[in-house]
Amino acid sequence: MSLEFCRRHTPELLIVFFGLIFLVAVSGTVGGEAGSFLAAALDVALFVVLAMLVYLAEDRHRAFRWAAGIWLLVLIGGLAAATAGFGLLSILPPEALDAEQFDPETVDLALAAEMALLLLGVLVAGLASLIGLSRKFRVWLARYLPFDPDSFLHTVALVVILAMILIPPVPLLVTGGPPFLSPQFLDLLLASGDLLADTVTLNAYTLFWTIVGSFFIAGACVRRTPRETLERLGLVRPTGKEVLLAIAAAFALVAVFHIIDPVLAALVGYLGLPVTDTEAVNLLFAGSLTLPGIIVASIAAGFGEEVSIRGLLQPRFGILLPALLFASLHAFQYSWDGLISVFLAGVVFAYIRRYSNTTTSAITHTVYDLVLFALLMAGISF
Repeated sequence: MSLEFCRRHTPELLIVFFGLIFLVAVSGTVGGEAGSFLAAALDVALFVVLAMLVYLAEDRHRAFRWAAGIWLLVLIGGLAAATAGFGLLSILPPEALDAEQFDPETVDLALAAEMALLLLGVLVAGLASLIGLSRKFRVWLARYLPFDPDSFLHTVALVVILAMILIPPVPLLVTGGPPFLSPQFLDLLLASGDLLADTVTLNAYTLFWTIVGSFFIAGACVRRTPRETLERLGLVRPTGKEVLLAIAAAFALVAVFHIIDPVLAALVGYLGLPVTDTEAVNLLFAGSLTLPGIIVASIAAGFGEEVSIRGLLQPRFGILLPALLFASLHAFQYSWDGLISVFLAGVVFAYIRRYSNTTTSAITHTVYDLVLFALLMAGISF
């Protein structure tokens, strides 16, 4: 199969394929393990469809720009809606969540103001991400980053990155706590049984779709051969020296952050900002605290996040923006001290990727998470 044939037909086929997966997963017509497998592709499907529309806009007809633009707004709107939903869930009292009908007379004005501020913050963050559509802004940014300010693909990617940096931290900024650590959310998970559910298969499914999605977004069978895509993502067979260095770096990071994290917590607390509730975090990860669970969770996070962030984004958007995105993706489960820690770890992974490859940074990330999970499983909190 020639690259030219792939370029002509792959984008449309992938749009149909991932579009069908999205519709089937949302409709819930497929249950059991097959349903869980398809549901794990939901987030990835949105980004793959967007990338394929952008490729068609650049290679076929400019009319696809409209479709890509509309889909971009849908994606940002979906992210904003999900963020607002989790944020509202974290601040609404249990009786309001259980009530069958809304009673205006029971509305607390302070709560209503907080809800309005949350919705306004999400809206402002979503609109702010659209600054990436400004060519003047892109030209300024291109002075420091290796992307093309006139590329439609890079423009859309920049807007998505900005949206994913700006929107998720809004609930933490407004409510003072990450949504996933709120009593309402944890009680909901506990009542549904998801809090203690085995996450091995879910993490494995998520890793599979993240890797597949990253390959196609990077242009596999569209603009690049599979081998060229591997090179673009920085995925190579590591040398023995690189593996040893990755493992050593992971253990060094554990030791360093054992010192840094308490300092960050003390500093954040001193500034009057919320500090991560470690007991709630431990409870949130309870479903992964088995030997298979921590292994699969570590591999899923290590390779999934490194391929999609450091492998896919870093070559075009440098170290800072992907590291901010990496931290922002954890804003639902950590407070400000945790986000700073994740950001710093992301910077370290980024430099490993820059001076070696994505495979090495993924091994470092995997071993780092594995050690932390193992310590958590052993009852040692870091």
